[in-house]
Amino acid sequence: MSEKLTIGKKEYVILEKEIRQSDLRFYPENPRVYSILNVSDGIPEQDEIEEIITNMEHVKQLKLSIEANGGLIDPLIVRDGDNVVLEGNSRLAAYRLLARKDPTKWGKVKCKILPGDISESAIFTLLGQYHIIGRKDWSPFEQAGYLYRRLKSSEVPIEYIAQELGITESSAKNYIKVYSFMVDNGDLRSEHWSYYDEYLKNMSIKKYRETNANLDSKIVEEVKKGNIAQAADIRNKLGGIAKVTGKTANRIMAEISEGKIDIYTGFERIEDTGKTGNIYQMLYKFRNKINENDFRNKIKYEDQKQVHFELSKIKKAIEKLLNELDKK
Repeated sequence: MSEKLTIGKKEYVILEKEIRQSDLRFYPENPRVYSILNVSDGIPEQDEIEEIITNMEHVKQLKLSIEANGGLIDPLIVRDGDNVVLEGNSRLAAYRLLARKDPTKWGKVKCKILPGDISESAIFTLLGQYHIIGRKDWSPFEQAGYLYRRLKSSEVPIEYIAQELGITESSAKNYIKVYSFMVDNGDLRSEHWSYYDEYLKNMSIKKYRETNANLDSKIVEEVKKGNIAQAADIRNKLGGIAKVTGKTANRIMAEISEGKIDIYTGFERIEDTGKTGNIYQMLYKFRNKINENDFRNKIKYEDQKQVHFELSKIKKAIEKLLNELDKK
């Protein structure tokens, strides 16, 4: 039986048939394997892949489901010639577990066969449609790792990679930026993804990364050691310090980057200054705004009577607040 499958605007004729599961091969680019092995390069061996996948909890659950159903509902997608399972590696692993108990009953598995000359680009698009823009059962770390290896192996521009998958260029760039940071800093533990994602996307922290050479390595060290309780603390604690302006914040961020204090001590110190509250930030922004040359120049072209009236009201309100503060 044959049918057609469209991948990246191109139609492929696929055949459906049963193949002995022992003749099938795991897809070596499977991102879940890479996430467990903590590697960004190199090709894992077939027995290594099988051991990793068959020990995953979701595969054990999948085994029970397949057994109860009497077989697969969705066939595996296999490349002709080398019998590599491009889509359905978890299902193949579940079959391998079932075959250990009953090799006759679970000896063959339903497969859809793609042409052996299918391009790497088409394979990438196929898996991206399944796992990145489809059911999204790969974690952000696994998705990012797959994008990263596609970029490295093909040297295809990142904007083209985004187009292949139908995702935004900014999303693809962010995935690869975070994953590259993890590779460069020797930390490919999937559970640390959200920490580095928060760290790199925070614009307040970014300015300190550019001026404090040791900040990146210190934060990575703290994440690796488990000294930062949760990813949200990167945003709320470190980011909370970084968004405060002034010498105190600069000094605290410098001490964090030098390892003299941690982000929690730093945040406590900045809170003691009273500068983390919304009122302080609003007043600070207001003062900066009225001192901007561009703002002052624009005032010249407004109705001078109205401008003078509003500024007088603001002046009186400020004087009143200062008098109240002085009494306290």
